[in-house]
Amino acid sequence: MKNSVHTAYVVLLVAVGVLGTVLPVLRGCSYYSTPLEERSFHPLYESLKPTGIVGHGYGIIGSLMILIGVGLYSSRKRLRVFAAVGKMKYYLEFHIFLCLLGPILIVYHTTFKIGGLVAVSFWSMTAVVFSGLIGRYFYVQIPKGIQGNELSVGELTAENKKLAEAMTTRFRLDADILRRIDAIASPPKDPVKMSMIETINFFLMNDLTRRARLRTVFRRLEQQGYHRHALGALRATATRRIVLTRRIALLQQFRQIFHYWHVVHLPFSIIMVAILLIHVAVAIAFGYTWVW
Repeated sequence: MKNSVHTAYVVLLVAVGVLGTVLPVLRGCSYYSTPLEERSFHPLYESLKPTGIVGHGYGIIGSLMILIGVGLYSSRKRLRVFAAVGKMKYYLEFHIFLCLLGPILIVYHTTFKIGGLVAVSFWSMTAVVFSGLIGRYFYVQIPKGIQGNELSVGELTAENKKLAEAMTTRFRLDADILRRIDAIASPPKDPVKMSMIETINFFLMNDLTRRARLRTVFRRLEQQGYHRHALGALRATATRRIVLTRRIALLQQFRQIFHYWHVVHLPFSIIMVAILLIHVAVAIAFGYTWVW
């Protein structure tokens, strides 16, 4: 998938996600804000209640989105037959889209009434969503190849060496400036001795402060007479080197963190899907079959 096509794909997912979140609110805001004991008298009650044509539809569509999102991503990740079908990151992006919008639609299906067995599923779903967003951050810290496979330290080091050569030959950076750029990516102590919390804190703080620290370095380059266009290209290269350097230094730690994240994310996902299927089975048993 070309960069332009991928950008359009992401924009489309975001646009559909925003519309899928906002339109139900615009349609049913007055109903959702009505006290529970008065909702049965509201004009939209018959359509937006959990068993109504629209409210029930939210639940069905949201549930299908979650099941498809989990099924597709798990299949691409675990089944060999799908190993060569598209890049893993595209599946992950689609998985995130479906598993964010799906729970939102399910919340509309419940009309914001959470109780009983549904409450267990809801909070499991909430935990899955938030842990999924965190997991996405952890996932991108582990560099991948074109097909989504993890790169070895040797491959990462070779790529980082090319970036350093480009900065010293193409942009003619002196050794002092290169050291200052590399210092931005350097952990505060030996990576082997850093705890999981220290590793995560370093990555987060480095993401928050990287732009400001790079800006300080580039002011010096501006004073040396570097052309603005060259500085823009150099900034992009320097950012790539900083990100890659810190990932090389802490690759093993982040692999371990990602493993622990799975230990948390997977059980909540199983609980959510199990209760979701039970809820669907009970609804069908009581004759709630939507439009068919």
